[in-house]
Amino acid sequence: MDPVVETLQDFLTAGRASVRHPADFPRLETLLTRWTTAWNRRERVLDLTHSSHGVFLHFNQFIAGHWCQVCYFHASPKHGVSMRGPDPDRVRKSHKYRRNKMDTSKLDALFEAWSAHGEAHPAGLAVEFFLDETSDEVWAACLDAVKGLLG
Repeated sequence: MDPVVETLQDFLTAGRASVRHPADFPRLETLLTRWTTAWNRRERVLDLTHSSHGVFLHFNQFIAGHWCQVCYFHASPKHGVSMRGPDPDRVRKSHKYRRNKMDTSKLDALFEAWSAHGEAHPAGLAVEFFLDETSDEVWAACLDAVKGLLG
């Protein structure tokens, strides 16, 4: 099985209980299939983590010589399903790589594009979208912004 498909299926299986309305699960499956299909490139990697806070599907990309987390989807029974990004730690990482500074301009532009949506909730240097509050058009616009700004 394709590792991207396997990672997606693992997230959906673990996150099924986090979807507030059972009718939203096929919508989540369609949404994440679009995102993971767009993410299936050599300089992009999906990563799945589990913790006591829920399940996380990380969308990582190699930008300007550094791997960074562009965004992640989070599924927890307490908070439902959400997406947070771009990487809220990008400023610290830029400082960490003092000799070969990480160029955060693409992630900053992505932050501005995503912040323009009314459904975006501020989350420090990131924004957060909740599945049950965000329309399919906004999810598509967020993915289009990723494709346009990050290549």
